[in-house]
Amino acid sequence: MVIIWIATIALCVFAAWFMYERIKGYSKKDVTLKVACSACFLLVGVVAFTMHHSSAGYLLFAGGALGALGDFFLGVSHIRKSEKRICMVLGFLGFGIGHVLYCLTLINRYGHYVQTLYYIIPTALAFLLSAGLLVFRKKLGLHFGKLMPVVLTYVFILGFLLFFTVSLNIATDFRRLHLLIFGGGILLFIVSDTILSRMYFGKAERSPVAVVTNHVTYYAAQWLIAFSILFV
Repeated sequence: MVIIWIATIALCVFAAWFMYERIKGYSKKDVTLKVACSACFLLVGVVAFTMHHSSAGYLLFAGGALGALGDFFLGVSHIRKSEKRICMVLGFLGFGIGHVLYCLTLINRYGHYVQTLYYIIPTALAFLLSAGLLVFRKKLGLHFGKLMPVVLTYVFILGFLLFFTVSLNIATDFRRLHLLIFGGGILLFIVSDTILSRMYFGKAERSPVAVVTNHVTYYAAQWLIAFSILFV
């Protein structure tokens, strides 16, 4: 546990340094610091996994690692303008596949608790979320361009993950510590992505407040998901 808390402190330090650099502008230095932050929460996952081995824990860590890779590509997209679109696609792909692994984790660990309805309702709600974004994107001031299919697919996966986590918490009477911690992480993930979408695809300015709230919620989400491996 000592290593987990050391990694957590290091994450806070690197994250604060990274946000300071990002507020000043995009650079290779902030990408390097972003990688350092990812290394810290991945270390939390590694230690948690060594303390509590499970197939579900392995999937959770793999999902976090793919998320870290996706975050790296999104960071690179800001400094490699000629490759911006491909880097953004790779970023969404990394996060998207990572979220699919999270879904598989939940099915692997808790699938025997639920009936078909617990899958159908989250699927329907996730579809409505994606469809709503498609219909109201202009009113929300969002312009996805050629990335529309990628974004809508990502929103569907993330929406299903959130709603499925909620359904599992309901099915287990909110008594599974892992589901509570993991659910908190996914909720923070959505908050972070909502803020990020306004900066990437909307007219929201990259203000210091937006940068800080986006990344604080993101790193808190990744930490919670990695830490939840201890209890899965």
